[in-house]
Parts: sequence; C-alpha cells; structure tokens
Amino acid sequence: MMRSRWGWGLALTVTVAAALPATADVTVVGKYTFVNGDTATRTSYYSRKRARAVAPNGMELIYDTQLGRVTIIDPAQRRYYSGTIAEADSLAEKILLRRKAELRPKIEANREKWAQMVSTFNDSIRVDKDEVTIRKIAGYPCNRWTIWAGSYMKHERWSARGLSVPNFAPDAERIVMALTLDPLGSQLMKLMLQMRSQPGLVLQASTDFHTPTQKGSFSWKALSVGSAQIPDSAWSVPTGYTRVQP
Repeated sequence: MMRSRWGWGLALTVTVAAALPATADVTVVGKYTFVNGDTATRTSYYSRKRARAVAPNGMELIYDTQLGRVTIIDPAQRRYYSGTIAEADSLAEKILLRRKAELRPKIEANREKWAQMVSTFNDSIRVDKDEVTIRKIAGYPCNRWTIWAGSYMKHERWSARGLSVPNFAPDAERIVMALTLDPLGSQLMKLMLQMRSQPGLVLQASTDFHTPTQKGSFSWKALSVGSAQIPDSAWSVPTGYTRVQP
C-alpha cells in the first residue's frame, strides 16, 4: 500500500497549489522544518500546467497536467513513484476503500466516540482572515489566515495577493486523502486543501495537529521568489534514484 511504503501521514498540503490562473512561471526557495524536526532549504516550482511542491515530511510531489502524470520523490531514501494521474487516482481510490474496510470494526466498536469526535471537529472549524496585519515575506506584502479545528489543528498561513499560480488542489485531493493515515487526518487535509481556493500564493505557513494516530508540527517560510522561466530539469527526478511501485 502506498501509505505503508511511503509513510506520508499528514503530507501534501503546504504548497501543492494556490489560487488564480498563473500569468508567469513562479519559483519559490523556502526554509522548511519537517514533521520529524529536520530542516532543509528546498525549491518549489509553479507553471500553468505543472507544480513541484515540498511535503511536511521532506518528500516532493510533481503534479504534471501537461503530461498527465504524478511523481512522488523521497530524497531521504533516494527513491520515487511515478504514474499517470488516472493510475494514481485509481490507486488512491483502492487505498481509501481498503482503509474504510480496515477501520469499520474499530469505528463500529466505538461508534459513540467516533461520532462525538467527528461532530466536535465539524463544529469547531473556524477560519479567520486578518485584513489589518501585513507582513512582508520575500519582498511581497502578505495577509494572515488562521484555521482552527478545535484542539485538533491550528494552521497559520501568510499569503501574497500579488502572486498567483494554478490551483491543482481539487485534482490532487483524492491522492492526498489516500496518503493520510486516519479519517480525522483526512478531514484536516481536505480542510487545508480547500483553503487553496483563497487568493494569493502562500509564502509562510505553520501547522500544529493531532489525530488518533498522529501528532506533530511542521512549518516553512519563503526566502526568495523568482519569475524566470523554469528549467526542464525542475520536472525531473534526480539522477540515481530508484523507481518503486506501491
């Protein structure tokens, strides 16, 4: 299964997509603190039909609507998965169905507990946009958005309204949901993805979360933003990486 081999947990939500149709290529160099506490400087790329983004655990996603492919890269293990978007969606659907079957006995045995948890989560969602506070990040004025889901998650992001890239989040949602370990975690991911419909490119974000199977935090901040043409090498897997199948 993709989730056991790759171990993404809370994954593809920080930089997969942003808001409006892009008018030019955008390259963002950022400083990341991953879920395991490691730090790294990585580069994300956005064009009209492709995006390369960094996940909270250090892995990278290339979503290519031009070629109709999805590539997941694991720099720590020097390996990658690549397939068509249709294949990835089909695999994600199978994982979701399998996980529902695996969890059904636990949910039925604790029906009241799960029902209360889901209800509390849904009732506690709150989104706040700060129209007053402006912070300049990588040279761009940014507004703050904060998302709360009760005690389960707090997510803060700073978005530059002067920047926009294509919104691939709706297309990638099924894959993201399949790579999340539990139902509550999936809802957190869905909530964060839906926020990508808001205007502006996120240049700084931090998240604290806990679910029945996971707990942690991750963050990142843009160091520079460029608009030069993106080189073809940005959409390639590094030399020497091993291809694997879930």
